[in-house]
Formats: sequence, C-alpha cells, structure tokens
Amino acid sequence: MNDQFNNQKREDVIDVNFNKFKKGAKKYVVVIIIVLLVAFIGLNSFYMVDSRENAVVLRFGQVSKVVTSAGLNFKVPIADTVRKVPTEKVFEMEYGFKTALQGTSNTNPEYTTSNDEAKVIVDGANNNASLIMLSLIVQYKIDDPRDYLFNVDDVEGTLRLALEDAVRNSYQTFTLDDARTNKEMIDNAILPEIQKKLENYGAGILITTVKTQNVELLPAVDEAYRQKENANQYMKGKLEEAEKYNNTIIPQAQAEAQKIEQEAFGYRAEVIANAKAAVAQYDALYDEYLTNPEIVKEKYYIEAMQNFVTQNNIVLDLTNESDIYKFFNLENEDVIKQQVTEKDN
Repeated sequence: MNDQFNNQKREDVIDVNFNKFKKGAKKYVVVIIIVLLVAFIGLNSFYMVDSRENAVVLRFGQVSKVVTSAGLNFKVPIADTVRKVPTEKVFEMEYGFKTALQGTSNTNPEYTTSNDEAKVIVDGANNNASLIMLSLIVQYKIDDPRDYLFNVDDVEGTLRLALEDAVRNSYQTFTLDDARTNKEMIDNAILPEIQKKLENYGAGILITTVKTQNVELLPAVDEAYRQKENANQYMKGKLEEAEKYNNTIIPQAQAEAQKIEQEAFGYRAEVIANAKAAVAQYDALYDEYLTNPEIVKEKYYIEAMQNFVTQNNIVLDLTNESDIYKFFNLENEDVIKQQVTEKDN
C-alpha cells in the first residue's frame, strides 16, 4: 500500500511540474513569435537606394512610385516590392562581333565575327552597291526605370533590332569611301535614328554612344576597290602632270606673246615715225620745188646719176665725148668728167 501511495504521489508531482512547464513554454513561444514578427516587419519596411540607382516601388504588383533620391526609404511590408535599377551604369552592346575572351594585362582579347550582322550594304541608292563587314559598339544608359522594367520584355533584343534597322538604312545612303573614312559622320547619323525608334517603343533607355570599330571589305570587293584606287591615283598623277605643264607652258606662251606684242608696238611706232619723217621731208621738198623747180630737178638728177655711177661698172667710149653728153642729156660737161675720173681712180 505504501508503495502504491508513493508512486501515485510522484505521478501527481510530475503532472504539476509538466503543467507549469507547458504554461511557461507557451509564453516564450509567443514572445519569440512577436520578436520575429517585429524583426521581419522592421527589416522589410526599409530599403537603401544608392546614388547610382533608382528604385521602382510596386504595391500589390502595380507601380506606386519611383524613388530617385539616395538614402534610406520606407515601404509597406508585404504590400510593397522594390526593384532597383542602375541608372548611372553604362551598358554596352556589340554588333557584328562578339568578345570571345576578355583581355588581361598579359593577354589580348579575342573576338569572333557575327557574319549575319556584320554584312551591310553600302551605296545602295546609286546602283553601286557593295558589301562591307561592319563591327560597332552601342553604349546606353537606363533613362526611365518604369518604362525599362515594364514596357519592353527584351530591352537588349529590341535595341539590337532597332540598331540593325538603323544601320542597314543609313549605310545604304553613304558611299563606300564614306564607310571607310567618315565613320564618325555615319555614327552621328545612326545614333538619333536608333534613339527615335526606342522612344517609339517606350524602352526607357538613352543611347550615349555609337562607335564603329572596324569596316572591312569582302575579298572580291577589296580587290575591286584597290583597282579603283590605283586608277584614281593614276588619274590624279596625270592631272597633276597636266596642271604642272599648264602652269609652265601657258606663262611662257603669255610672256612670248607679250614680248611679240611689245615688239609689234615698237615696230609700229618706228614705221609711223619714219613715215611721218618721210612725209615731212616730202612736204619740205615740195615746198622747195614750188619755189625753185629747176634747181630741185637738177639736184635730184645729179644725185641719181651719182648713185648710178658709184654702184655700177660703166664703160665709156671717150672717142666722142659729145655723144656721151647727149646720152645723159647733160649740159655740164665738167661734172661728168669729174665723176668719170673718180670712178677710174
């Protein structure tokens, strides 16, 4: 009996202690749950926004606001969801090539060509189309976080389509020489066209840079281009030779013409002066003739005979001097004798 009584007493004590423990455990569990709930609410009620990003706050899946200021911000737990967008980060998209291996301080980067993208037609508007292999880089930033997250499902895919359309439309309006030498001009023409397309899509991104990396010709096109360049160089050389010849011969011809012209003016002046002198002399002789006609006749006759005698070999037969006088129709015999004597001497 005593043993049964003692066993019953121990069981009663154990039941009392268990009930006390059970009540205490419930209190601790409630406290722990409250603490965890407060911690959860506290941790999910605040979020930090970096200076290089914006935060889009969604309340039950709908955009509530866009936070642009950096710092600690409050949100409604469970109801609000925050999606952070790096608005200051510059993204880069490659077109026409892919970076297969990033370069390091000891190794160079490796690239692979995307042939489908790289082949672009140039100068298509002038029926002088050529194919080139183009590689370029587009850099962009997120301009509108709301549009970036919800307006377009695949932003980079949309950008690639817009870029491809702008590239193929733009390059067709430029010549092959422009594509090889005026890359910056073409880049500046492509950028606003891409931006306009993305604004129409509401992609929420801003294109900052379009930069052509390389333009290569297909082998057949390259050979034709080289032949064209050689022909242009040959033509340019011939034009330079012609220009040099033109700059040399024409001045010489002009100088010669000027010299001949000056000589002609000089000869003209000389002839005119001589003519005027002859006219003056004739006028003076005429005046003298009017005054003393017989003297003038005799003077010029004697001068003419003197010139005739001095300039010709004359043989005279002096056996009959009177015939000579009659031949010359001279009355002054002394003059003839003197001329004949001078001629003989």
